[in-house]
Amino acid sequence: MGGRIADLTPDLRPFANRLVHLAGRAGLQPRITSTIRTRSEQRRLFNRYLANQSGYPVAPPGFSAHEYGEAFDMVLSPLSALAEAGAVWKSWGGGWTGTDAVHFELPGATARAQRQGQLEGLSEAPAYAGRVAHGLASAFDLIEGSGVAGLLTLFPWLRENQALNLLSQPAETILAFLEQNL
Repeated sequence: MGGRIADLTPDLRPFANRLVHLAGRAGLQPRITSTIRTRSEQRRLFNRYLANQSGYPVAPPGFSAHEYGEAFDMVLSPLSALAEAGAVWKSWGGGWTGTDAVHFELPGATARAQRQGQLEGLSEAPAYAGRVAHGLASAFDLIEGSGVAGLLTLFPWLRENQALNLLSQPAETILAFLEQNL
């Protein structure tokens, strides 16, 4: 995952540089933590989000403005200064919300990323299914070999013998299988 402004789209670079410069002049110690992401990097971050290991929301793979170079994440010290930086960013026409305070993007970048994901035939539905699958996989690690194999039959594409095979695997294997098939 890159943290270089040079990796952003040409339309975003001068504004990102300007915001970092202003924050630096204000003594806020700006640090870019993420710019462009590959699909696999987005998937890894999204999986951490599904596992409640992320303090900020993460879009499903294929639906993030980061994947298209139209967004960057920045932290400041103190973090409470992000609201002021966000207000400045919005006054310039950029996209920013307090719910994902580290995330700064070009206007309309999230909507464009969502359209692109849909054009690629992706679905945001696995976001909910992924949370369920993660919970099930974690439960399987705790009660492996019990009668919970029937729970996997809730997924119509999963045959019973596959469910039993999955139960004998660690949670990471179950998650990988479910991610490929959701």
